[in-house]
Amino acid sequence: MIIVRLMGGLGNQMFQYAIGKRLALLRNTELKVDVSFLNDKKLNHTMRKYELNIFSSNIQIANEAEVEKFYSVQKSKIMRGLKKLFPFLYTYHIVPEKQHEYSEDILNSPKNSLLIGYWQTEKYFKSIGNNIREDFKFKESLSGLNEELAKRIISSQSVSVHIRRGDYVLDKETREFHGLCTPEYYYSGIDFIKEKFPDINLFVFSDEMDWVKENMKFNVPVTYVENNSGNYSYIDMQLMSLCKHNIIANSSFSWWGAWLNNNPKKMVVAPAKWFLNSTVNTNDVIPETWHKL
Repeated sequence: MIIVRLMGGLGNQMFQYAIGKRLALLRNTELKVDVSFLNDKKLNHTMRKYELNIFSSNIQIANEAEVEKFYSVQKSKIMRGLKKLFPFLYTYHIVPEKQHEYSEDILNSPKNSLLIGYWQTEKYFKSIGNNIREDFKFKESLSGLNEELAKRIISSQSVSVHIRRGDYVLDKETREFHGLCTPEYYYSGIDFIKEKFPDINLFVFSDEMDWVKENMKFNVPVTYVENNSGNYSYIDMQLMSLCKHNIIANSSFSWWGAWLNNNPKKMVVAPAKWFLNSTVNTNDVIPETWHKL
């Protein structure tokens, strides 16, 4: 069995599921997700909910006993000593992410492994891209205003523009680690796509739309998508994936919106600097076919 620990919001959970799926297929075993970290009030982290249930695939959740098997050895000093002496006797392995960039060694992990990390690169699952796209089909059909937006998106040279602010602005620690994409970045991205597709229509997504309307001006037709929030925020990703092209923020949410875009001629613009914290190697975050600015 492969178990992958879920941490963070929807985009992060998708990365974690994707590497787990790849390893489970390699080992010809089942995949389950561990959701215990998401709402553990004992830990000092932002509480999150399980969000992969928006997809139509049947994702299995590991129970407490299944997860505990991986930690039982660590909790006993004697057992830890025996594991060092006789490693072949212990078949349950915890596999932490030691670096942000792609590590091929991770895919050599044994059949019974618990993966703990963020795994933010398609290199872990690119070879099974069709499987991942199938698993990440949205369960609910679009309706109402979202259905109308989807029709407009599909029938035009649509470009999604994701402007992430929220905790990237309000939380000091998050702001200093992630940083913000500047208006100039978005303007450059629009100009880049416009060179090849002059008749583009922008569909802007943001968690702080009032700020966007007040501080950013666009010289092409624009639609502000601001009807999805709370439990329905994921629909923004669904709409992004329908756009012909994408300009993403340094956010796993819009990363997946662009990755799920099936347009064979899509142009995706991504920030060259994924994190403001320059000590983290993010060279593998952006797929090679996307354009960094």
